[in-house]
Amino acid sequence: MRIIQLITRPQRRGAEIFAVQLAECLKIRGHELWVISLLEGPGGLSFSEGLIKMDFKNRPKLDYEGYKELAATIKKIKPDIIQANASDTLRYAVGAKYLCSSKFKLVYRNANMISSFIRGKSQLYFNKILHSNVDAVISVSENSRLDYQKLFKPNMITSIPIGIDPKEIDKKLLQEMFQIDKDYLLFVGSLVPEKDPLGLLKIYSEVLKTYPKINLVYLGSGPLRKHLESEIAVLGLTKSVQIIPNQKNIFPILSKAKALVMASKIEGLPSVILEAMYCEIPVIAYRVGGIPEVLKNGGTGWSVNVGDQTSFENSILDVMNLNKDALETITQKAKDQVLENYQNIDLFKKFEVFYENLLQ
Repeated sequence: MRIIQLITRPQRRGAEIFAVQLAECLKIRGHELWVISLLEGPGGLSFSEGLIKMDFKNRPKLDYEGYKELAATIKKIKPDIIQANASDTLRYAVGAKYLCSSKFKLVYRNANMISSFIRGKSQLYFNKILHSNVDAVISVSENSRLDYQKLFKPNMITSIPIGIDPKEIDKKLLQEMFQIDKDYLLFVGSLVPEKDPLGLLKIYSEVLKTYPKINLVYLGSGPLRKHLESEIAVLGLTKSVQIIPNQKNIFPILSKAKALVMASKIEGLPSVILEAMYCEIPVIAYRVGGIPEVLKNGGTGWSVNVGDQTSFENSILDVMNLNKDALETITQKAKDQVLENYQNIDLFKKFEVFYENLLQ
C-alpha cells in the first residue's frame, strides 16, 4: 500500500509522534510511506524517509492555496490511503481531496473527545461537512469512538489505542538527562487550557500542607506558561515548582517521579500515561476520554471525576501514604496491562489490517 500520514506540525506531540512511529513500522512491513506536515512547527520530529514540510503559516481557516499545494503533492505520490491525524489535518485533507484527481481513501485518526471542541451550530455544521468526506475513522479509545458516533455517521469506524515501544523506552531510560535531586510529582503535556496546569497547581498547593517537601515539575511548553509562572510566584512556590520545556527524552525524568499527575479536562488517551505505567510510576488523572479504560481505581491507578480537585488531592495523598508493597502491587498490574494490550507492534498490525479491509 501507498500511505500518507498527514500531521499538523513537525513537533514532539502525541499525535505526531505516534503517526511517525506508525509510518516507520508500516514501512518495515513492506509498504510505501510518506509523512507530510502542514503548518510551521518547532521541529524535533524526524522520519527515516524525510518529512515533507509544507510549512504553511498565517493561513485563513479556508486555505484554498494550501489545499491546492497539498493536492499537487498528493497527485505526485498517488496514495491508496491518507490518514489525517487530528487537529488541522482533516480540513486540509478534505480541501485537497476536492481539488485532487488522485483517488484515495481518507482515514481520520480521532485522537480526542471531538464533541468537546465543537461549540455552536455553525461549527457543528462545518464539521459535519468535513466528516462526510471521510471514508473511515480510527478512534484512540472506545469512549472517543462512542463520542464521535453521537455527532457523525461514519461509513466505517473502529477504535485502536495508542501504545508504547518497550525496547525504545528501555534504551531511553539509560540516558542521563535532567537531574532533579528532590522528590517530585510530574505533569507532562502542553501548557494549554484543556490540560489545566493552573488547576493542578491549586491541587498541589493543598498537597503541600501535608507533604511540605514534595515538589511539582511541569514538563512541557505552551501558551499558558507565563500565566503559570505568574501564579507560581503569587503562591510563593518558586522554590518547589519547576517548569522544564519539551524534551526528546522524558523517561529519565518520568521514571523517578513519585507520581504522574494529569489534570486534563479533555483527552483521548495520552501516551504518557501508558509510558508511566510501563515505568511502574503511579498515575493520577481525571476520568476523561480513554483514561478510565486503562486506569482502574485500586487496580492500575487512580482516576477522578473531572474537576473534583479534593478527590484528586486525596488520590495524591493516597499514593504518598501507601506502603511500598501495596504501591508495587498496583504499579505492577498497570505495567502488565500495558504489556498485554498496548504495545505498538501489535497495534500497528491492526492499522494495517484496517487499511487493507478499507481498500477491498
